[in-house]
Amino acid sequence: MTTPSPQIATLRRRTMATRDALAAFCAASARDDDATSLADDVALAEIARAIADGARAVLDVVVDLEGFLTATEPKPRARATEILAHVAEECAMTLDDRAVRTLSAFFASRLSDFASTASAARGAEALVKRANAEAIEATSRALFAECDVQGLRQSDREACVRLAIEMLRSAHAGACARGAGDGEPNEALARIIGAFDGEKDPRCVLGLCEVWTLLPGAFERFGEGGKAVYEENAEELYDVAASYFPVSFKPPRGDSIKISRRQLAEAVERAMTASPTFAPWAVAHALESLNPELGPGKMADAARAVRAMGERFGASVMEEYMGIVWQAMRAALAHPNATKMEEDDDVQATTPMAVMTTMFASEFTRGTLARAALTDQCVRDAEVTLRRMANDSSSDDVDGACAMETSDEGCCGGGCGGGSKSSGEEAARGKLVVATASRVLGAVAAATPTLAHDVIHGTLKSLLDAAKIPREIDGLHSSKAAYLALILATPALGGALDCCERNAESSVHMSVLDDESERLVGLFADAALGKIESPSFDEGIVLGLAGLHMLCKFPYRFGLASAESRVAVASKLFDAMMAQHVNESEADIEVRIERSIDALVAAASGADAKLVDAMSTGAVALLADKVTVTNLQTVEATRAIRALCALAAVNQMIRNDVARLFCGVVRDAIEIGSPNAEDLVSAMCRDDDGVLTRFVSSDEAQRACADLTTFCLARDPATTAESTVRVVASAVANCDDATQARFAAEAVALSREKPLMACAVICGLRPQAAFEATHMVAALDELTRSRGDRGFSMFVAAAVGSATHKFPSVDFAPPMEDLTDERTTFVLGACLRARAMRRDDSSPSDALVSCLVRALDDSSSPEASRGAAMALSMAVGFSAAHRDIGLGLKSSTHASEKFLACQRFFTKVAPTLIKGAYEAVGAKRLSRSYAVVKLASGVAPSVALSSQFNLFPLLPDVLHALTVGTLAGDDDAVRAALLLVGARLAEPALYDAGSEGATEQNAVALIDALCAIATATSTMSMECREHALDALVAASTLKFSAVYPSRRRALDAAVVACDDPKRRVRRAAARARQVWLKLMTST
Repeated sequence: MTTPSPQIATLRRRTMATRDALAAFCAASARDDDATSLADDVALAEIARAIADGARAVLDVVVDLEGFLTATEPKPRARATEILAHVAEECAMTLDDRAVRTLSAFFASRLSDFASTASAARGAEALVKRANAEAIEATSRALFAECDVQGLRQSDREACVRLAIEMLRSAHAGACARGAGDGEPNEALARIIGAFDGEKDPRCVLGLCEVWTLLPGAFERFGEGGKAVYEENAEELYDVAASYFPVSFKPPRGDSIKISRRQLAEAVERAMTASPTFAPWAVAHALESLNPELGPGKMADAARAVRAMGERFGASVMEEYMGIVWQAMRAALAHPNATKMEEDDDVQATTPMAVMTTMFASEFTRGTLARAALTDQCVRDAEVTLRRMANDSSSDDVDGACAMETSDEGCCGGGCGGGSKSSGEEAARGKLVVATASRVLGAVAAATPTLAHDVIHGTLKSLLDAAKIPREIDGLHSSKAAYLALILATPALGGALDCCERNAESSVHMSVLDDESERLVGLFADAALGKIESPSFDEGIVLGLAGLHMLCKFPYRFGLASAESRVAVASKLFDAMMAQHVNESEADIEVRIERSIDALVAAASGADAKLVDAMSTGAVALLADKVTVTNLQTVEATRAIRALCALAAVNQMIRNDVARLFCGVVRDAIEIGSPNAEDLVSAMCRDDDGVLTRFVSSDEAQRACADLTTFCLARDPATTAESTVRVVASAVANCDDATQARFAAEAVALSREKPLMACAVICGLRPQAAFEATHMVAALDELTRSRGDRGFSMFVAAAVGSATHKFPSVDFAPPMEDLTDERTTFVLGACLRARAMRRDDSSPSDALVSCLVRALDDSSSPEASRGAAMALSMAVGFSAAHRDIGLGLKSSTHASEKFLACQRFFTKVAPTLIKGAYEAVGAKRLSRSYAVVKLASGVAPSVALSSQFNLFPLLPDVLHALTVGTLAGDDDAVRAALLLVGARLAEPALYDAGSEGATEQNAVALIDALCAIATATSTMSMECREHALDALVAASTLKFSAVYPSRRRALDAAVVACDDPKRRVRRAAARARQVWLKLMTST
């Protein structure tokens, strides 16, 4: 007997393996479920690989499956069809033509088999690109004529929709249409519509809209009569395609399908614009939804739909509908809903007005919409109204008739405010007319820079002329029409600004303001100064400042066109900020100052270099004149300092000038012993926006910092204030390397005579500063031995921390003998923070932590234990009371913190503390628990409450001790504990699954502690009382059995807190009272 070759042997093994795989897969049909197991996936992969490799022929597989394909039970047929569908999906491009024809015919015949429809549709879809026209016709006939698509389950219907889409996208789309109707176009339309009509599931609707979008192309390739039949039935086809518009779908919470309303709306939009023959019905239908009463979401969808129709139907089709489009848009623009955001949770959500604005710039309008808007009746009415108001010479005589009146109803039907109306009615009516026109102008101006220019220089210019608004900056705006001109110009300018900001990077730049710059600056400036009469005094000021802010925000070459207007806007903003108005409330003053500063900042931070120069030589110079050593406590100086700090934060050149100014003024104030420099020093050293906390760059500014430092180092140490230490540290941080080296040598030498100045210099040094390490160690040793008040001790600790963090070569051992001494606690806390910031794992760092942990267990000295806990907590940050200890550990003094340094320190130290707390009892347990709570204040609650730490059971005892026990008086620890409790109770994700019931076990103790804090008006801060009440609200969600014993206690505490002197606490108490009162009435 002849031995087969290795190739033949391998082929036989593969054949047997394939037959085994077929049998294994089809045998799974005996299962009751429809799930596909891992074994099924392996079997399918083996079959597909055998066919792809040529080990088996497709026809052989069909023969092998014959028994299953012809079975009377549905499941075997479905499983066998699934095998062939998988083969088609995996091997579609490698099958020969005969196999493609065979499988296509098979799948077409199986579409009507209810059990096999989904698999057959998937297989047919996979073969569409390889199938010929006859196969596509047969498949289409089976799908639309023989298959009851609407009778299938959702997943099967979705598979049929995908098959239809693939056939309509193919090169044989015409064959698909012919097959659907057996060659009759009318029958084809009826069958296709009937197959999918009435679909409700969003997953299927998405695909179905694509079918309607592709259908016109298929009927164009149908053959004779196809296109004509489609056009004859266009109205019915549009009704079907648009039946889902407007879209009201809202995804359910926790939706796993992730279909958004926007996706559906865009799909329906494509279906509605599938064919230009839809235009007679589509435009009017979409405009019906441009109805403000339907809300901003549907308004925006309608505007998008109309825009899409124009883009796809073309200008020639849309030309006859521009009239009704504009009428609907005008009504929509006049309604407040036009400027409201859509209600979608979508980053691309916008307002209806923003969508309509884009239509003015669309090519399909050919400028028709813009011309219609700018010549609309509402604009003409506004012009008549403004002219009438401007011509009224007396503010009391408001009942005169319009000069153009030709009837008893007024020149424009009363739209201008004419006729015998009262002053209030006329003002209200005029405001309404002008506001409507302003929205139209704003929408047009926001479209393109060219349209913005046309709006400003054409329509707005003529309207301002009608209102008799002077063209000069300092012209008088005493006309009654000036206020209406403000209402008119503000939206128009806002629309132009939006447009220019979008086109800031374009190659074409043009000033949209041009020769209207001076007039607009003058109009808004007079309003900002309160010179224009308005219904409420602050309204005119707010509008004026808003207008000046917009003028300052225009991108380079788009905004103010003249040097006079740039200089004027700077000086007018200064005047507006410094103005004093009679009977102006504190709140209104704050709003005015804030808006003025915002406008100045916008000008100084923009890309318009000419405007920035005008700010530097104009507003900044005017503000600097207000800051002198003799007037630091005046209102003008306070406002000027505030504005200069804001400007310095956004512009480096201004920062250099302001730093030089402030350094000089502070030096003069120190020299004459003025006590009024506190605000100025704070402005220089604040963490968020201090002038010196962002480094200066000019030589002049650095010299000013060096001169200030030199002056302070030479002063009598008895006159050194804490504010001087802070400002010198910031000044040293801004000096160059050579100057810092000189100051470092002086500080070391002065550590005994002038310790505070030595501390300031050490805090401001760069890590690369040059000095003798041994001299620095001696200086630090001298400083730690010095005596002084609490502030002195914190600055000494700051110097030690700064040197420890920046100069690892400085081997200084901090004193650790007496932790009852606050000075020792500060120094150790600063050292620990300095090492934690650079994630120091050296033995000195570990020894320091071990020393503090041991001190926690010193039951003989509670003060030492508490000091150790405080020092440990400083490793993750300093409280507000101890912020001066971090003077040399801030980025503004050249310190740096490595990524997740605090979290890393917590995860390193907390397990030891928590383990010791669980193993200890009494004071030792409380001391360790207290330390870990203070340490947790520097990390996120999700980290501190992680299951690996098991911190939560320790919190009730700590809260009790912080309230009435030995730890009372530590507000920071109370706040940290409350945040942890509130986070645990309010966020189920923080519950530890391994300690089920731990929260309920501690519920009574927790609620008692929270109640005590919530009612401790005299000893607890407002923030702590509020947090406690919020935690009480969260505690009410625990199991009823856990909170039952404390119901009365919690309710009583909430009732007492309702009389708290602070409003925030009373509001939190009201929420707590409501939830606990409900629990009291539960049975």
